[in-house]
Amino acid sequence: MSDNKKYQTEVDFKQIFSTPSRWMGLVYLVVLVSIIVAGKYYVQHQDNISDNDTKFINSIDVERHDNVVDQKGQLQEGIDVAELGNNPTPELIANGKELFQANCVSCHGENGKGDGPAGGGLNPPPRNFHAEEGWTNGRNFADMYKTLEEGIIVNGMNSFNQLSVKERFGIIHYIRTFASFPDVSEDELSNLDLTYSLADGRTTKNQISLEKATKLVAKDKTTNFKIVKTNFNQSSDVAIVTNNTLDVDRALYSLNGTTDWKSDMSKFKKLILSDLPQNGFNTKVVNLTDEEWIQLHSKLVGLYSVN
Repeated sequence: MSDNKKYQTEVDFKQIFSTPSRWMGLVYLVVLVSIIVAGKYYVQHQDNISDNDTKFINSIDVERHDNVVDQKGQLQEGIDVAELGNNPTPELIANGKELFQANCVSCHGENGKGDGPAGGGLNPPPRNFHAEEGWTNGRNFADMYKTLEEGIIVNGMNSFNQLSVKERFGIIHYIRTFASFPDVSEDELSNLDLTYSLADGRTTKNQISLEKATKLVAKDKTTNFKIVKTNFNQSSDVAIVTNNTLDVDRALYSLNGTTDWKSDMSKFKKLILSDLPQNGFNTKVVNLTDEEWIQLHSKLVGLYSVN
Protein backbone atom coordinates (compact mmCIF):
# COMPACT_ATOMS: atom_id res chain seq x y z
CA MET A 1 0.00 0.00 0.00
CA SER A 2 1.30 3.43 -0.85
CA ASP A 3 2.76 5.41 2.02
CA ASN A 4 1.02 8.53 0.65
CA LYS A 5 -2.46 7.23 1.56
CA LYS A 6 -3.58 8.06 5.07
CA TYR A 7 -6.67 7.26 7.03
CA GLN A 8 -8.97 10.23 7.63
CA THR A 9 -10.53 10.75 11.03
CA GLU A 10 -13.19 13.12 9.65
CA VAL A 11 -15.19 13.09 6.41
CA ASP A 12 -14.51 15.94 4.06
CA PHE A 13 -17.94 16.45 2.43
CA LYS A 14 -16.51 18.79 -0.19
CA GLN A 15 -14.38 15.93 -1.48
CA ILE A 16 -17.46 13.66 -1.68
CA PHE A 17 -19.10 15.94 -4.24
CA SER A 18 -15.87 16.46 -6.12
CA THR A 19 -15.17 12.73 -6.34
CA PRO A 20 -18.00 10.79 -8.12
CA SER A 21 -16.92 7.45 -6.70
CA ARG A 22 -17.74 8.71 -3.24
CA TRP A 23 -21.36 9.48 -4.16
CA MET A 24 -22.37 5.83 -4.12
CA GLY A 25 -22.59 5.52 -0.38
CA LEU A 26 -24.82 8.57 -0.19
CA VAL A 27 -27.02 7.27 -3.04
CA TYR A 28 -27.47 3.91 -1.32
CA LEU A 29 -28.48 5.68 1.87
CA VAL A 30 -31.09 7.84 0.10
CA VAL A 31 -32.55 4.83 -1.75
CA LEU A 32 -32.73 2.79 1.44
CA VAL A 33 -34.51 5.56 3.34
CA SER A 34 -36.97 6.03 0.45
CA ILE A 35 -37.81 2.32 0.38
CA ILE A 36 -38.39 2.26 4.12
CA VAL A 37 -40.66 5.33 4.02
CA ALA A 38 -42.65 4.02 1.04
CA GLY A 39 -43.02 0.59 2.62
CA LYS A 40 -44.23 2.05 5.88
CA TYR A 41 -46.81 4.19 4.06
CA TYR A 42 -48.05 1.21 2.06
CA VAL A 43 -48.45 -0.99 5.14
CA GLN A 44 -50.36 1.73 7.00
CA HIS A 45 -52.69 2.47 4.09
CA GLN A 46 -53.05 -0.88 2.33
CA ASP A 47 -56.69 -1.25 3.40
CA ASN A 48 -57.61 2.04 1.77
CA ILE A 49 -55.54 1.26 -1.31
CA SER A 50 -57.32 -2.05 -1.83
CA ASP A 51 -60.70 -0.36 -1.49
CA ASN A 52 -59.99 2.27 -4.13
CA ASP A 53 -60.49 0.10 -7.19
CA THR A 54 -60.65 1.69 -10.61
CA LYS A 55 -64.25 2.54 -11.35
CA PHE A 56 -65.70 2.51 -14.82
CA ILE A 57 -68.57 4.73 -15.86
CA ASN A 58 -71.72 2.74 -16.46
CA SER A 59 -73.18 3.72 -19.81
CA ILE A 60 -76.70 3.42 -18.47
CA ASP A 61 -76.03 5.98 -15.75
CA VAL A 62 -74.65 8.61 -18.12
CA GLU A 63 -77.08 11.40 -18.89
CA ARG A 64 -77.40 11.80 -22.64
CA HIS A 65 -80.71 13.61 -22.88
CA ASP A 66 -79.67 17.17 -22.08
CA ASN A 67 -79.97 18.20 -25.73
CA VAL A 68 -83.50 16.84 -26.18
CA VAL A 69 -85.88 19.64 -27.05
CA ASP A 70 -89.67 19.84 -26.93
CA GLN A 71 -91.15 18.49 -30.13
CA LYS A 72 -94.75 17.84 -31.07
CA GLY A 73 -95.57 14.49 -32.62
CA GLN A 74 -96.11 14.55 -36.35
CA LEU A 75 -97.30 12.37 -39.19
CA GLN A 76 -94.42 10.94 -41.22
CA GLU A 77 -94.97 9.71 -44.74
CA GLY A 78 -94.03 6.19 -45.73
CA ILE A 79 -90.95 5.54 -47.85
CA ASP A 80 -89.94 3.31 -50.71
CA VAL A 81 -87.86 0.94 -48.61
CA ALA A 82 -86.28 -0.91 -51.53
CA GLU A 83 -85.30 2.28 -53.34
CA LEU A 84 -83.82 4.13 -50.36
CA GLY A 85 -82.21 0.98 -49.00
CA ASN A 86 -80.44 -0.01 -52.22
CA ASN A 87 -79.95 3.29 -54.01
CA PRO A 88 -79.04 6.06 -51.59
CA THR A 89 -78.69 9.45 -53.26
CA PRO A 90 -75.77 11.81 -52.52
CA GLU A 91 -78.31 14.13 -50.89
CA LEU A 92 -79.51 11.35 -48.57
CA ILE A 93 -75.94 10.51 -47.51
CA ALA A 94 -75.09 14.20 -47.04
CA ASN A 95 -78.13 14.64 -44.82
CA GLY A 96 -77.13 11.50 -42.93
CA LYS A 97 -73.70 13.02 -42.34
CA GLU A 98 -75.24 16.17 -40.86
CA LEU A 99 -77.45 14.12 -38.56
CA PHE A 100 -74.52 11.91 -37.57
CA GLN A 101 -72.45 14.95 -36.63
CA ALA A 102 -75.33 16.41 -34.64
CA ASN A 103 -76.36 13.24 -32.79
CA CYS A 104 -73.57 10.65 -32.90
CA VAL A 105 -70.14 12.30 -33.00
CA SER A 106 -70.06 13.06 -29.27
CA CYS A 107 -69.83 9.34 -28.49
CA HIS A 108 -68.83 7.58 -31.71
CA GLY A 109 -66.28 10.15 -32.87
CA GLU A 110 -65.90 12.17 -36.05
CA ASN A 111 -64.84 9.12 -38.06
CA GLY A 112 -67.00 6.57 -36.26
CA LYS A 113 -64.17 4.92 -34.33
CA GLY A 114 -65.90 5.10 -30.94
CA ASP A 115 -63.52 7.77 -29.70
CA GLY A 116 -65.86 10.71 -29.14
CA PRO A 117 -65.28 12.99 -26.12
CA ALA A 118 -68.49 11.85 -24.39
CA GLY A 119 -67.53 8.21 -24.80
CA GLY A 120 -64.38 8.26 -22.72
CA GLY A 121 -64.64 5.79 -19.84
CA LEU A 122 -68.03 4.40 -20.89
CA ASN A 123 -68.43 0.70 -20.22
CA PRO A 124 -68.98 -0.78 -22.73
CA PRO A 125 -67.34 1.80 -24.99
CA PRO A 126 -69.26 3.31 -27.92
CA ARG A 127 -69.40 1.24 -31.11
CA ASN A 128 -66.40 1.46 -33.41
CA PHE A 129 -68.04 1.24 -36.84
CA HIS A 130 -64.76 0.16 -38.42
CA ALA A 131 -64.61 -3.04 -36.34
CA GLU A 132 -66.44 -6.12 -37.59
CA GLU A 133 -66.72 -7.92 -34.25
CA GLY A 134 -68.75 -7.24 -31.11
CA TRP A 135 -71.94 -5.78 -32.58
CA THR A 136 -74.96 -6.36 -30.31
CA ASN A 137 -77.61 -6.38 -33.05
CA GLY A 138 -75.30 -6.99 -35.99
CA ARG A 139 -73.92 -4.75 -38.75
CA ASN A 140 -76.37 -5.52 -41.53
CA PHE A 141 -78.51 -2.63 -42.73
CA ALA A 142 -81.63 -3.98 -41.00
CA ASP A 143 -79.70 -4.62 -37.78
CA MET A 144 -78.46 -1.05 -37.70
CA TYR A 145 -81.97 0.25 -38.31
CA LYS A 146 -83.22 -1.84 -35.38
CA THR A 147 -80.61 -0.19 -33.16
CA LEU A 148 -81.73 3.30 -34.17
CA GLU A 149 -85.39 2.36 -33.79
CA GLU A 150 -85.23 0.58 -30.44
CA GLY A 151 -81.91 1.60 -28.91
CA ILE A 152 -79.75 -0.74 -26.82
CA ILE A 153 -80.53 0.22 -23.23
CA VAL A 154 -78.01 -2.14 -21.60
CA ASN A 155 -75.22 -0.47 -23.57
CA GLY A 156 -76.44 3.08 -23.00
CA MET A 157 -77.44 3.50 -26.65
CA ASN A 158 -80.47 5.76 -27.02
CA SER A 159 -83.29 5.16 -29.46
CA PHE A 160 -83.48 7.71 -32.26
CA ASN A 161 -87.02 6.95 -33.34
CA GLN A 162 -87.86 10.65 -33.06
CA LEU A 163 -86.05 10.99 -36.39
CA SER A 164 -87.93 10.15 -39.55
CA VAL A 165 -87.37 6.81 -41.26
CA LYS A 166 -85.70 8.59 -44.16
CA GLU A 167 -83.35 10.44 -41.81
CA ARG A 168 -82.33 7.21 -40.12
CA PHE A 169 -81.73 5.58 -43.48
CA GLY A 170 -79.46 8.52 -44.26
CA ILE A 171 -77.46 8.03 -41.05
CA ILE A 172 -77.02 4.32 -41.77
CA HIS A 173 -75.89 4.96 -45.33
CA TYR A 174 -73.38 7.54 -44.09
CA ILE A 175 -72.01 5.15 -41.45
CA ARG A 176 -71.59 2.53 -44.18
CA THR A 177 -69.12 4.87 -45.91
CA PHE A 178 -66.65 4.38 -43.04
CA ALA A 179 -65.83 0.77 -43.88
CA SER A 180 -66.89 -2.27 -45.87
CA PHE A 181 -70.33 -3.49 -44.77
CA PRO A 182 -72.46 -6.46 -45.89
CA ASP A 183 -74.49 -5.85 -49.05
CA VAL A 184 -78.14 -4.92 -48.61
CA SER A 185 -80.45 -7.68 -49.86
CA GLU A 186 -84.04 -7.44 -51.09
CA ASP A 187 -85.21 -9.99 -48.51
CA GLU A 188 -83.56 -8.01 -45.75
CA LEU A 189 -85.36 -4.81 -46.72
CA SER A 190 -88.64 -6.65 -47.20
CA ASN A 191 -88.46 -8.13 -43.70
CA LEU A 192 -87.47 -4.74 -42.31
CA ASP A 193 -90.54 -3.15 -43.88
CA LEU A 194 -92.71 -5.99 -42.61
CA THR A 195 -91.40 -5.57 -39.07
CA TYR A 196 -91.75 -1.79 -38.77
CA SER A 197 -94.30 -0.97 -41.52
CA LEU A 198 -91.93 1.62 -42.99
CA ALA A 199 -93.86 2.03 -46.22
CA ASP A 200 -97.09 2.88 -44.38
CA GLY A 201 -95.86 5.95 -42.54
CA ARG A 202 -96.44 6.64 -38.87
CA THR A 203 -97.21 9.28 -36.27
CA THR A 204 -94.31 10.12 -33.97
CA LYS A 205 -94.81 10.66 -30.27
CA ASN A 206 -94.57 14.01 -28.54
CA GLN A 207 -91.13 14.67 -27.11
CA ILE A 208 -90.21 16.85 -24.14
CA SER A 209 -86.93 17.71 -22.48
CA LEU A 210 -85.70 15.79 -19.44
CA GLU A 211 -85.91 18.94 -17.31
CA LYS A 212 -89.53 19.53 -18.27
CA ALA A 213 -90.43 15.88 -17.77
CA THR A 214 -88.90 15.95 -14.28
CA LYS A 215 -90.90 19.04 -13.37
CA LEU A 216 -94.13 17.51 -14.69
CA VAL A 217 -93.58 14.32 -12.68
CA ALA A 218 -92.88 16.34 -9.53
CA LYS A 219 -95.96 18.48 -10.14
CA ASP A 220 -98.10 15.41 -10.71
CA LYS A 221 -96.87 13.79 -7.49
CA THR A 222 -97.55 16.98 -5.53
CA THR A 223 -101.06 17.32 -6.96
CA ASN A 224 -101.77 13.65 -6.31
CA PHE A 225 -100.56 13.92 -2.71
CA LYS A 226 -102.78 16.94 -2.03
CA ILE A 227 -105.81 14.95 -3.16
CA VAL A 228 -104.80 11.99 -0.98
CA LYS A 229 -104.31 14.25 2.03
CA THR A 230 -107.73 15.82 1.42
CA ASN A 231 -109.27 12.35 1.31
CA PHE A 232 -107.54 11.53 4.59
CA ASN A 233 -108.75 14.70 6.33
CA GLN A 234 -112.31 14.12 5.16
CA SER A 235 -112.37 10.46 6.15
CA SER A 236 -114.04 9.62 9.46
CA ASP A 237 -112.36 6.25 9.98
CA VAL A 238 -108.58 6.54 9.73
CA ALA A 239 -107.59 4.92 13.02
CA ILE A 240 -105.92 2.00 11.26
CA VAL A 241 -103.64 4.53 9.58
CA THR A 242 -102.92 6.86 12.51
CA ASN A 243 -102.30 3.95 14.89
CA ASN A 244 -99.60 2.55 12.62
CA THR A 245 -97.76 5.71 11.62
CA LEU A 246 -95.36 8.10 13.31
CA ASP A 247 -95.82 10.79 10.65
CA VAL A 248 -98.99 10.52 8.58
CA ASP A 249 -97.84 12.94 5.88
CA ARG A 250 -94.56 11.14 5.39
CA ALA A 251 -96.26 7.75 5.38
CA LEU A 252 -98.80 8.81 2.77
CA TYR A 253 -96.12 10.43 0.63
CA SER A 254 -93.96 7.29 0.72
CA LEU A 255 -96.70 5.50 -1.22
CA ASN A 256 -96.98 8.33 -3.72
CA GLY A 257 -95.48 7.83 -7.16
CA THR A 258 -96.00 4.08 -7.40
CA THR A 259 -99.19 2.12 -7.90
CA ASP A 260 -98.33 -1.59 -7.98
CA TRP A 261 -98.79 -1.84 -4.20
CA LYS A 262 -102.51 -1.16 -4.64
CA SER A 263 -103.18 -4.53 -6.24
CA ASP A 264 -100.45 -6.62 -4.63
CA MET A 265 -100.41 -7.18 -0.87
CA SER A 266 -96.88 -8.61 -0.86
CA LYS A 267 -95.53 -5.51 -2.61
CA PHE A 268 -97.49 -3.32 -0.21
CA LYS A 269 -95.88 -5.01 2.80
CA LYS A 270 -92.43 -4.91 1.24
CA LEU A 271 -92.75 -1.21 0.43
CA ILE A 272 -93.64 -0.36 4.03
CA LEU A 273 -91.32 -2.75 5.86
CA SER A 274 -88.24 -1.97 3.75
CA ASP A 275 -87.84 1.58 5.07
CA LEU A 276 -89.11 1.65 8.64
CA PRO A 277 -89.41 4.11 10.34
CA GLN A 278 -87.96 6.62 7.85
CA ASN A 279 -91.03 6.28 5.66
CA GLY A 280 -93.30 7.52 8.46
CA PHE A 281 -94.78 4.14 9.41
CA ASN A 282 -94.43 2.84 12.96
CA THR A 283 -92.16 -0.16 13.48
CA LYS A 284 -94.99 -1.94 15.28
CA VAL A 285 -96.54 -2.75 11.90
CA VAL A 286 -94.29 -5.81 11.89
CA ASN A 287 -96.65 -7.31 14.47
CA LEU A 288 -99.85 -6.72 12.51
CA THR A 289 -102.05 -9.73 11.88
CA ASP A 290 -103.06 -10.69 8.36
CA GLU A 291 -106.49 -9.19 8.98
CA GLU A 292 -104.98 -5.89 10.16
CA TRP A 293 -102.71 -5.76 7.11
CA ILE A 294 -105.80 -6.18 4.93
CA GLN A 295 -107.56 -3.34 6.78
CA LEU A 296 -104.56 -1.01 6.46
CA HIS A 297 -104.12 -1.85 2.81
CA SER A 298 -107.81 -1.39 2.04
CA LYS A 299 -107.91 2.00 3.75
CA LEU A 300 -104.83 3.33 1.97
CA VAL A 301 -106.04 2.09 -1.40
CA GLY A 302 -109.26 3.97 -0.75
CA LEU A 303 -107.38 7.16 0.11
CA TYR A 304 -105.39 6.86 -3.11
CA SER A 305 -108.48 6.44 -5.27
CA VAL A 306 -107.98 9.92 -6.68
CA ASN A 307 -109.55 9.38 -10.09
